[in-house]
Amino acid sequence: MSWTVDDSGNAVGSGGEVKHGGAVGAEKKGNAIWMDEQVGEGVHCWTLEVLGGNGMWIGVGTEDNFGSGYKLKGLLYGGPGNLSDGGALVSGHWGPKYGQGDKIGMRLEVSGDHTTLSFSKNGSGLGVAFDISGWKGGPLRPVVSLDSPDDSIMISIMQDCGLQAMSSAEGPAPGIAGSWQLDGKDIWQLSIEQSGAEQWRVSATVANNLGCSVTEENGVFSAGPVMSTMMMPPPELQPLETSVTQLLSGITNIARDGEKLIITAGDRSEKFSVASGSTPATKDQVRWMNN
Repeated sequence: MSWTVDDSGNAVGSGGEVKHGGAVGAEKKGNAIWMDEQVGEGVHCWTLEVLGGNGMWIGVGTEDNFGSGYKLKGLLYGGPGNLSDGGALVSGHWGPKYGQGDKIGMRLEVSGDHTTLSFSKNGSGLGVAFDISGWKGGPLRPVVSLDSPDDSIMISIMQDCGLQAMSSAEGPAPGIAGSWQLDGKDIWQLSIEQSGAEQWRVSATVANNLGCSVTEENGVFSAGPVMSTMMMPPPELQPLETSVTQLLSGITNIARDGEKLIITAGDRSEKFSVASGSTPATKDQVRWMNN
């Protein structure tokens, strides 16, 4: 049992550990695939401990779809908490972001042409990420894609804890961090990640990806400049995107009210519920499975 790394030189494997090779720049991805006998029909479980870094991707893929950079195709969870097929976004804000010190449980179940892939974080179930029917390809094995010099992961075999243990908990976790969905007619999602003591990263997606840093001092929240990708929104989304940008830039308070999240920006107040982003992705959403 060992990691097989790609030919980029950006991933280094030793026993159960794989780490980034230290390269910087545009072509810095380092990919690795775990080679053991836990393949094919049945239930296979692993724990992937993040020894360093954050924003990497973990999941499963086949040997035929393994390679350097974006040649790696698979069923992946990572980045800001998204699902990906290796070449494109599958689902945004599916789960929480993870990083150094976190332990990600991964449960793969294969039965004929039906495959499910579930995740947990530090013992708390996140749910089924991929629910694939109608696909019979090569054996799926653990894969990782590392982006930064600090990235390092240790893999170990985990006893099957049952699908129920991987199910997401009812209701939101305590605190303001997480993925949230606006209540009301104009539904959009918000992601809040704690980045330091009394510091958060708040992001949203309408047509563009919007985000800002928010700090709290003496119970008062304040937002930094809102950064945005530069795509021209379609006309029907322009008013909503302007409204979301104004909300983020004017944040004066973020608080929990039971299971709800309340964001205040001056005289404006918006209520959010925990996002339903843990809905599993299906085969139709995974491009390489439909080629």
